[in-house]
Amino acid sequence: MHQQPPPPPPPPTQSKKRARLSTKQRRIRQLEKDAARRNFNGNGMNDSLPPLPVTQDSIDGNDHAEENDDAGFDTLFGHPYGALPYGNIHFASRPSFSDVSVAADGQPSSLSSLWHPDKVRHDGLGPNLRQLNDEQLITILSFVDGPTLASGICCASKFLYVAGHHEELWRDLVLRRWGEVGFTVRDPHDTEEDDSGSALGRGATGCWKDIYAWNHHPSDSTKAIIKRHSPISIQGIYSDTFFRSWLCRSFALQPSWLSTHTVSSIPHSEMTTERFYKEYEETNTPVLIKGASKTWPAVQQWTRDYLLSVASEKRFRATSGAAPLPAQFTLADYLNYCDSSTEEAPLYLFDRTFATKCPQLLHDFDKSLKSTCGWWDGETAEFGHDLFGVLGEGRRPDYQWLIVGPKRSGSCFHIDPNCTHAWNAPIIGRKRWIFYPPGVTPPGVFPSPNGDDVCMPISIGEWFLTFWDQHVERRKDPDVRRRPLECTACPGDVLFVPHGWWHMVMNIGDDDIVGGVAGGDERGVSVALTRNYVSGSNLSDVLRFLDSRVNQISGCRDRGEAIQPDDLGREFRKALSEVKRCTSESLGEEKKDDNGEEDKGRWTDLLERAERKAKEGWGCDAWVDLPSTCPGSGNADKGNCGDPSEEKDEPKDGTKSSILARAKQSSSSTNGCGASAIPASSGSFSFSFL
Repeated sequence: MHQQPPPPPPPPTQSKKRARLSTKQRRIRQLEKDAARRNFNGNGMNDSLPPLPVTQDSIDGNDHAEENDDAGFDTLFGHPYGALPYGNIHFASRPSFSDVSVAADGQPSSLSSLWHPDKVRHDGLGPNLRQLNDEQLITILSFVDGPTLASGICCASKFLYVAGHHEELWRDLVLRRWGEVGFTVRDPHDTEEDDSGSALGRGATGCWKDIYAWNHHPSDSTKAIIKRHSPISIQGIYSDTFFRSWLCRSFALQPSWLSTHTVSSIPHSEMTTERFYKEYEETNTPVLIKGASKTWPAVQQWTRDYLLSVASEKRFRATSGAAPLPAQFTLADYLNYCDSSTEEAPLYLFDRTFATKCPQLLHDFDKSLKSTCGWWDGETAEFGHDLFGVLGEGRRPDYQWLIVGPKRSGSCFHIDPNCTHAWNAPIIGRKRWIFYPPGVTPPGVFPSPNGDDVCMPISIGEWFLTFWDQHVERRKDPDVRRRPLECTACPGDVLFVPHGWWHMVMNIGDDDIVGGVAGGDERGVSVALTRNYVSGSNLSDVLRFLDSRVNQISGCRDRGEAIQPDDLGREFRKALSEVKRCTSESLGEEKKDDNGEEDKGRWTDLLERAERKAKEGWGCDAWVDLPSTCPGSGNADKGNCGDPSEEKDEPKDGTKSSILARAKQSSSSTNGCGASAIPASSGSFSFSFL
């Protein structure tokens, strides 16, 4: 019997094609989910978005916190591009029926079924780019040049318009192209007219794109037609990445953040050299000396016009922990930058060479400092002051700085370098200080075991919004010695900053109102002077630091004439021992003892006492030596010293957890007041040397 051959297999049906298509779609969707999962299950969600504080702390013990503190959670201006936190996506409403396209058969188009709550992002990035989270997208855009970013990326879609105007992108473009050679900042007070003839004032959007455009077109004829960027607010942008930096800069100051004053405050008329040394320097205690600098020419004369008259075209160096490179500014350009800056972590002018560039600025305070604050006069202070001065001006580590910055700028928590004391004098604008005692780490700050690195929020605003509740709890520590101290220093005051204390400083200006919503113009400039020094009270710790923390010595590595870290301890001891004691009648005549023999050096006894004390151990709890790395051991000069208690938390397998891992573990736990602290992320923390 003849058998029929089996029929050929049927062609693929439409259902199988759809199955293969579904497989491809599922693969794409899985890629989207994987990308989103890397950033908390949402492409626009970012784990570094700080929460608002929940603690209703009182104002100097009063019971008016509830009626006043709500004002502190306001913002000074809206997000210029309309970005909202990613959580707001849950309130996104579906389009109404009138907005839904209708097919020819009268039924709603299939396009309506593709509506996505994050539609602006979903449609604006397309099927490929939307698989990336917003931080990854910003990283890719950071490789695009300015003209392409402005005329290409920003014009491609609504979402890319917002992403392409991310302020940090334009800041990095400017710094990489003109940071070292300097660039011009247009005066934000200049007004211009829009197309209708109305005057355009200063916007609240920052200035980096305007700076790029102004310097990219150098000819005067081109600059004449350049208008400032005017942002367009886009609805439907949900991104913690875009929202976070704006929130950390735009929040209104909570009244209780400025009202607490726990640092000792002494009128200048009641302070003497002996009292200062015995009650504050020797006990390593901060003190605010009211009115100590009110007669200085700097306090009386320094205004914007005066500073421009003596240093307008001088170039100064400004840096930021968030910026990839430093920038060189003329003082005139930097003041314009301060007036227009709305960044989370603005560039901060911290210049160590101002006295050489502009001697008049030094003349305006140096002599007055010695006459009004004799305890800081190296020539007459009987207890020893500014002992690094024996090395000579060029050979010593950096020690004095001119500090200028916009309001809301400042410095995050740090310990002053090389174990030195410091004084700080505000000249223009007020400064808010928060201190933590030696050995007591502030909330949100995670130093490495050896002290070489520290992990902390990248900006002052992020710290206030994230860790303020924990700070309030620290105020209630049963051990009074471990409680933080706070104060506000005004022009005319001088603050003593002891060695080993963690401290943070925020410039708040003269017109921020305590007890209500921050008032006045939020733009402006703050100017201050500071010096770091070694005296008899911290000499032993300085000597021990120079021996055991060579890797952490700063202020001399980038100057060829300065003594380098490996030699600093030896040269400092040698110079101290060679300084001769002089008679009061003739500074050039060496003093003899009763037997007619040459007297000991001026600081010989002080040096000998400090050497004995240094061998006994640290006099300040900010530093603790591990047994294997104490001075005198083979590893002492490697800087591998730290708190022995840190070893207890290391894994048993011998591996050491990173600073960032420990920061995440600590900050993801619940704090003492019941509020969950924000998890740390590599995007929200920075590393720096102390």
